[in-house]
Amino acid sequence: MKYSLSSLLRRKGYGRVSLKKVKSGHYVCKVVLNGIDALFIVDSGASHTCVAWDKEAHFKINAAATEQQAASASSAEMETRHSEGNKLYIGSWEAEHQEIILFDMTNVNAALERLGATPVDGILGDDVLTSAKAVLDYNRSGLYLKH
Repeated sequence: MKYSLSSLLRRKGYGRVSLKKVKSGHYVCKVVLNGIDALFIVDSGASHTCVAWDKEAHFKINAAATEQQAASASSAEMETRHSEGNKLYIGSWEAEHQEIILFDMTNVNAALERLGATPVDGILGDDVLTSAKAVLDYNRSGLYLKH
């Protein structure tokens, strides 16, 4: 019997979330962070899930200063804040104690806007993608997460 990727993953306990490819070429998805809707870039190259520094209060994040700095392919090291115990929902998948790194995403969002894309609230990183045993379906713009 031949299965489609979608039916095979659903049989194995995965849920699907729609992705949208934006003008910059990035894929974004809707998430709920601490009960509030958000838009995140899906970035398997980002080690941690991150939120824009200026969104800390909006998402009810209780963050503390940290010595750890963030680095990206596009900029030098940046100051960060760290938070644990956040509730993250992506479709039917959930994490009750999600670690979040906050950093200044001004340059990220400015670049997205220059390319005609909508600014984002955060980045869905490898920590979540690995924990959820994520499968990206680029052909159908979907993200599958194991329940």
